[in-house]
Amino acid sequence: MKEEEKNTAISSRALTLISHKLKTPLSIINGYSEAILSQAGKEKFSPFTAKALEEINKQGGRMSLLVDKLVAFNKVTAAQNEGIEKQPVYLKPLIKDCAAKAIAQEEETAVPEAPRDEASIKRGTFVEIDCPERLSVTANEEMLRLCIRELLANAIKFNNKMEKIIKVQCANHGDSISISVRDYGAGIRPQDVSRIFDPFYQVDDYFTGQISGWGLGLPMVKRILDLHNGSISVVSDRGLGSIFTINFPLL
Repeated sequence: MKEEEKNTAISSRALTLISHKLKTPLSIINGYSEAILSQAGKEKFSPFTAKALEEINKQGGRMSLLVDKLVAFNKVTAAQNEGIEKQPVYLKPLIKDCAAKAIAQEEETAVPEAPRDEASIKRGTFVEIDCPERLSVTANEEMLRLCIRELLANAIKFNNKMEKIIKVQCANHGDSISISVRDYGAGIRPQDVSRIFDPFYQVDDYFTGQISGWGLGLPMVKRILDLHNGSISVVSDRGLGSIFTINFPLL
């Protein structure tokens, strides 16, 4: 085993151990805070106590999402050495499902059944999907789901408009399949575009000026595409939005 692969394997095992050790206490914190909050109608909490419980629950949820993302990132990194299995995957139903789950995760709402041509989870948040019914790519379905969900979640997160519209377009170019995710949100600064695929690199929120996210989503997308001999590009205007386009070669 090469030294680089050995170090990657050690880091992977360490990250897996840390993630599992964090999951149990976080599950307890989230479970008890949710149980207490569910009794809010019966128990007369002071405003401070109620707010504190809501914040504990909210931050516990954020930490759980971080652990899940670390586990996913670790799995993708490990696959760079171990390889992946691929099979034909129909894009439209997969994208519809990913859209529903990405919005539900970001907005912390339940996932209703997606309409025929769009996923609408919370009033004012829409994902419009333009994709041929039978269009497919040869890919690892689990990795492809991670890729699409991250792109959609990223588009939703960096958009503070009352009506959030995300557009997804698929196309067959003969020698490749492309999937574009367009948002009308914050956009990316030119100096950040070349670094957004670096692990743990964070950009500031255009609307708040604060650092948002953990810098894992887009680097994970890039690694997934590398595993499929694919590519990713981005066109962005600060304050107007971004278009992320991923390409999968046809085998």
